Amino acid sequence: MNAGGALTTLYSFTARSDGEYPFGGPVKGTDGFFYGTTGGGGNAPGGGPYGYGTVFKISTQGVLTTLYSFTGGNDGALPNELVLGSDGYLYGTTWYAGTSGDWPGGYGTVFRVSTNGVLTSLYSFTGGNDGANPEAGLVQGSDGWFYGTTGAGGQGNAGTVFRLSIAPSPPVFQVVILTSGTLSLTWSTEAGGRYQLQYNSDLSLTNWANLGSPVTAAGATLSATDSTINDPHRFYRVVRLP
Repeated sequence: MNAGGALTTLYSFTARSDGEYPFGGPVKGTDGFFYGTTGGGGNAPGGGPYGYGTVFKISTQGVLTTLYSFTGGNDGALPNELVLGSDGYLYGTTWYAGTSGDWPGGYGTVFRVSTNGVLTSLYSFTGGNDGANPEAGLVQGSDGWFYGTTGAGGQGNAGTVFRLSIAPSPPVFQVVILTSGTLSLTWSTEAGGRYQLQYNSDLSLTNWANLGSPVTAAGATLSATDSTINDPHRFYRVVRLP
């Protein structure tokens, strides 16, 4: 809608794979797209025509892409609105499902999703003192923690206020293979994270040199190679970039 009140409909949901019943307003990503959630729909198996909800992105021209469909399992179901974290990921909560609880399959989750649709479940509520069934999204404080509320659980089953720290797992070398003067290195990653491989020939020195350019992970590992012919004595490390 413009300042004069003229409204343009960008997209109408169909209650199928694109989702239905969007909750909360979309948030603008650093890439210029807007990101949001729907409380139903999606293409997850077993969800039926109504599904368990989706994460989507939409351009200012109304081109919508479904990034993730919730399954109603460990990833949760019925997502609330998203918030853009300082690390570039999108964070949110789901009202039910997760790894804890017996009705209706769990008490909700906190999740992180990248702008290319890779979702990570960060926490499943137990229905105890931690709370149950968050009915709103999260906010990120100036301390970097995420804060939110649950509609049930806690003392007296009247709901809770919670905070959650987000500490990415550090990269760990998993495979190192030397073949005919070429060293192959493979390390663990989190999808969407940016990593820089570095080397140093003397650990008494604090200046590490970059080997290649930063790489964005699409899956659980990344790999790189280095020649050992001209410099057979090197130490390596991987730095996760902001």
